[in-house]
Amino acid sequence: MKTPSASRAERTGQKILDAAMSSLLAKGLKRTSIEAIAALAGVSHMTVYRRWPHKEDLFSDLLSREADELFARVDRELAGTGDPRERLIEGFAAIFWSFYDHPLLAREYAADPATTLRVLTVSSAPVFDRAVDYLAARVAGLMTGDAPLGDDEARRVAEVMVRITHSLLLTTLETRPFANRDEVGAWGREHVGWILFSAD
Repeated sequence: MKTPSASRAERTGQKILDAAMSSLLAKGLKRTSIEAIAALAGVSHMTVYRRWPHKEDLFSDLLSREADELFARVDRELAGTGDPRERLIEGFAAIFWSFYDHPLLAREYAADPATTLRVLTVSSAPVFDRAVDYLAARVAGLMTGDAPLGDDEARRVAEVMVRITHSLLLTTLETRPFANRDEVGAWGREHVGWILFSAD
């Protein structure tokens, strides 16, 4: 059970992350500072610095929180999809589209491609690992032939899918080939499905 001080600290942390997202949406990556985030959150800048000594650390935790919320939303959305393979492809489409169509990502890439790509590569390791853990847990029961995937196989499938999603995002930020999520799903069935299921 959390102590009152731990609960207060958690609420403060969430308030700071909320402020960071609001500032990013309003001002963009380059113009968002720790001082601006602190002012928006109603805390001192030292409170922010004690938790996140570097702005990149704060943004990394913000990305992780956004990813967790996205994964929970995808789970709710796909709960009624009975076919596990269709769930896998639709999950790929939902997660990819959420990043691809995010107004902040599109705006930041247009304004400063180099910084945006650095955030999506150098700073993306925690989110990448989170995504692999999330997906591995959901494909562990996926059938391949007559046998379910074991934990090691599920993790390999998850890592392949996360790498495909990440690479596709990086290589389409400039060209913008997808008009909607349905097109992403069709691409996933043709390419991701072929890679994952062609050996069956």
